[in-house]
Amino acid sequence: MSLKSFVRTGKNASMLLAGSMTRMIASFVFVIYCADKLGVEGFGKYSIAVHYSELFLSLTSTAVGILLTRDMSRWPRHTRQLMTSAILLALVMCVFAVFAMSCLGGVFNYSSDTHQALLIASATLVPASICAVFESVFIARERAELLTMGIAIESVFRIALSAWLLHQGFGLLALMWVFFGVRCGLLIAYIMGIKRMGLLGWSFHQRRSLRFLNRWRVFAAENWMATIYTNLDVIVLSWISGEVATGIYSAAWKIVRLGSVVAKSYTTAVFPVMSRLYAESRESFTRLYRHTIRVMCAIALPAIAAVSILPDRFVGLFYSEEYVDAGPVLRVLIWVMFIDFLNPFLSHTLFAQGKQNQSMRVAGISLIVNVISAYILVHRFGAVGAALSTIIGGFVATSFYLMAAMTKQEVLGTCTLAFRVALAAIGMAIAVYFVRESSWFNVILVSVAVYTPLLFVVGAIRVEDVRFFRNTFLLRAT
Repeated sequence: MSLKSFVRTGKNASMLLAGSMTRMIASFVFVIYCADKLGVEGFGKYSIAVHYSELFLSLTSTAVGILLTRDMSRWPRHTRQLMTSAILLALVMCVFAVFAMSCLGGVFNYSSDTHQALLIASATLVPASICAVFESVFIARERAELLTMGIAIESVFRIALSAWLLHQGFGLLALMWVFFGVRCGLLIAYIMGIKRMGLLGWSFHQRRSLRFLNRWRVFAAENWMATIYTNLDVIVLSWISGEVATGIYSAAWKIVRLGSVVAKSYTTAVFPVMSRLYAESRESFTRLYRHTIRVMCAIALPAIAAVSILPDRFVGLFYSEEYVDAGPVLRVLIWVMFIDFLNPFLSHTLFAQGKQNQSMRVAGISLIVNVISAYILVHRFGAVGAALSTIIGGFVATSFYLMAAMTKQEVLGTCTLAFRVALAAIGMAIAVYFVRESSWFNVILVSVAVYTPLLFVVGAIRVEDVRFFRNTFLLRAT
């Protein structure tokens, strides 16, 4: 990869990370306030509605967005035609998604206010799906600053207005109407951004639209199976154990999601570069994903080790005593962070290689494993069982993604690397255990002081990795 590409990738990854972190931090602060105001059951209802909204948004637009990003990177001259095809396809999918969400309340016998919240959330899918298409355009054109600006404005307005309504005594339904209204506002802002780029306009080409639809089918099948297996935990838990258990589980899940935003932002930003790089230089392409996996392991594993030792302290740091049962759930669920770091990146690696069929098979296998394990484990262990089923399905997917994306020698090298990082993380976890009752400052200080040198001692981090990270993310600042 050229120096220019490194700088461009770093800029877009940094902008996406800034936007995602703004949304994630603001949302997390609001979640803490919301959980306290609504209580466990009310927070469970809110979590169910938002969860289904995000699930169906992914089903309607994520595959469209991934394909649009790849195709625009390959054929930039056809941007308007591709964008038109993507919007039409997303809107058609929204029709089916709105109908499905409107039926969920009756199928799973949710309470009446949860059912009403799902109806409002279904209306949000239309503006949100078009927004997702425009976000893919920004990413493909490497104009992530427009996306970041939109995310920041949307987050501030949504969180501020929702918090004010909760303070005034309003409840679940008011929050969902805010969700709908702010997404409509974000759509208007994105349309202005598209217009600023000179891409606003309708350019329908029947043959290209049919080709786009044909290519989309494989991406959609892979995305649907992957999305369902990663969201099956809340669906099964809310069905079997009810809204209170869902509230406990969601409280732990929100803490885990704080970590995965870094990996998601990087993967989203680097995907168009990977798509071009695979055709230009296989050696550079291979070097890119090797370095990325190494850095992802080095970031995720110590966080997992720390939370595994101190789950109750992390829950107590953010939530009231009403959520004390989220501690055991968090101890298991934190391993999702490792899965969230690796699996999306590995699947996008396959997309860049044109191996979306293999990614689809991996998603199918993982879905079957997750369905079986979720049904059995949730019945037996409740919220902890939902976390266990998510981990099992995720690690099955990781194993198959590695075998599909790499040679046997590369898989062995990756496993060896992960083992070395794990050794450093275990050493850090032991040190944290002895200071577990100390202040947070002491815990962080000991963690950094022990983990950093251990990475170099076990050979998990090399000088070339430091150079890679510096070139990708920091060079543009010099």
